[in-house]
Amino acid sequence: MLSVAICGAGGLGTRHAENFEQIPDTEVALVHDVVESAAIELAEATGARVARAEEEIFDDDIDIVVIATPTPDHAYYAIKAADAGKHVFCEKPLSRTLEQAREVLDAVETAGVTFMVGHVVRFFPQYARAHDLIVSGEIGEVGVAFTSRINTMPTGRGNWFQDYALSGGVTLDMTIHDFDWLLWTFGPAERVYSVGAPEKMPLLDYGLTTIRFERGAIAYAEGSWADVGTFRTSFDIAGSNGLLRHDSTQVSTLTVQRREGEEAHAGVQVPESPAERSPYLIEDEHFVRCVLTGEEPPVSGEEAFDSLALALAAVESNEAGGKLVEL
Repeated sequence: MLSVAICGAGGLGTRHAENFEQIPDTEVALVHDVVESAAIELAEATGARVARAEEEIFDDDIDIVVIATPTPDHAYYAIKAADAGKHVFCEKPLSRTLEQAREVLDAVETAGVTFMVGHVVRFFPQYARAHDLIVSGEIGEVGVAFTSRINTMPTGRGNWFQDYALSGGVTLDMTIHDFDWLLWTFGPAERVYSVGAPEKMPLLDYGLTTIRFERGAIAYAEGSWADVGTFRTSFDIAGSNGLLRHDSTQVSTLTVQRREGEEAHAGVQVPESPAERSPYLIEDEHFVRCVLTGEEPPVSGEEAFDSLALALAAVESNEAGGKLVEL
């Protein structure tokens, strides 16, 4: 039985705790949060004990540490957990800076522990299916991709998301989901250009990032914390043989539109609605399997590093009013 410590008892910490309660061979044994009342509430809900001192997270009876703290604390807890020989699941982004990220990767490599970053969009069925269709050549050579992720300004304990220095704004905290998916699907990026409204923080934020990939595709990634409606996502992926469209507000959230061929009557729109199962649960199941079997995690530390590098380059460009940044 793998013993799990949850570090950070907010929304994502709670979700991961609920997941590990459902996964065979794991149990939530410990909850830590700098706000003790939050740790107590989650511990009572899962039957875990509360870590009265931070050091308890790294005790010998803990096998896995799940880090779901605010972004600036990710590196600190990940390094301490790795140094203590714990397997580490860390929420995205990997860290707040590339220097911190490299320190984390060095620590987990030295310790030889399983390490995975929570880029959960890879486990959403529409995004996973679209990735497979693109990589298999179903829509031919992709020229242009557009992704959009729209939400209201999140709060978080102490409204830390609204502190740009802590969260990095919408581009680092939320659009990084799409950056990771785009890199996973299209390969390395070579340059980035981003514009937005970081000066409007803390009440709203917006960023539109243009990415040129080494293999030639161009992507436009939109992220917004300036909406007042329901959280929603979408993408349009245009290839030489067709178009992939996703819109989370529609019943059939993924549509494949194929271009007319020599033997085809017309372009065919094929709606797909993949079975609904929590991507967060699937993600945690993958991580546990890797811990138990020694498999490489589906999101490697280096991939998480590359996603962070792209996001920080976009932040740099945005802050400079649209400076072109080479990667």
